[in-house]
Amino acid sequence: MTNNGVDTDHIAFLVGDLSRLFRATFEKLTLEHDLGVTTAEARVLGYMSLYGPQRQSCLADLLGVAPMSLSVFLDRLETAGLVRRAPDPGDRRAKIVSLTRASEPVLRQIAGIGQGLNDAALAGIEPAAQAAFIETARQVRRNLESLRGPRTPGGRS
Repeated sequence: MTNNGVDTDHIAFLVGDLSRLFRATFEKLTLEHDLGVTTAEARVLGYMSLYGPQRQSCLADLLGVAPMSLSVFLDRLETAGLVRRAPDPGDRRAKIVSLTRASEPVLRQIAGIGQGLNDAALAGIEPAAQAAFIETARQVRRNLESLRGPRTPGGRS
């Protein structure tokens, strides 16, 4: 579909729109569940759960945020006892960020909200079509990662 010369069925437009809708709906749901963390902080916790302890700079790169923005999120999460920062034994200037046990109940709530959102987003779509969509999205991601090239540790790419 074209709207004023913009192809709203272009894959980049669709993916951007889906991302915006997922984030907005996730934010609404996290506010309703009163997790005690913001949506951005929930995203940080989710990535940390997925990727494990990381240097702050690498975590910022994974999240696609500025290191200073991440630092603000981590300050609040550390104050809440959900993450811990420790010196990197390989580079005393760097910090390694890891989750604490106190983050586990929050992560379970985040996972439940995420699963509910996923289920709602895929409602009415046959399981075979869901699987094909996911595999297609994975291939598009691989294609784009190949075009982008390798990430540089602690750098943006």
